Amino acid sequence: MQKNNQIGFIIEEPSSSQLSFNLIKNINNYLTNSQDDFVVFFENSTASVLSPEFSLMSLSEIWNFEGSLFATNVSTAISLKKCFAPKQKYFYVWDLEWTRRQGKEFELTIQAFKDPALKLIARSEEHAIAIKNYCNRDVSGIVSDFNIEQLVRITNE
Repeated sequence: MQKNNQIGFIIEEPSSSQLSFNLIKNINNYLTNSQDDFVVFFENSTASVLSPEFSLMSLSEIWNFEGSLFATNVSTAISLKKCFAPKQKYFYVWDLEWTRRQGKEFELTIQAFKDPALKLIARSEEHAIAIKNYCNRDVSGIVSDFNIEQLVRITNE
């Protein structure tokens, strides 16, 4: 019998945002035909944009998570770098933060992109090119808008 995948995501907060909406909606839809185990960890506790059909936990609960784990922004990628238990670590680059005011701190932002322990996943071909130009690293894959089936496939490779 094949063991189910354990896949986690770290987000800033589950509140109303395009990131949270797409992630929760796509996991919920994927779970209708799957027995995989999903957990979304959050940095800041807020009301969820949608009702999740999976575990939603505070980042403080991440210490023993042993599955594949995806960060979704610079802050969560830096938190992921400190985790010792995940079998695989990914940075799903949802937004090009260095182009925004809050991402202009180069020394902090580049840490998330240069760590070889984090495999970079781009949201689009255009993002992949921008990431390569920013940090001189190729992405490990391109996945549009939290396509969970594609992300599961990446974790199985």
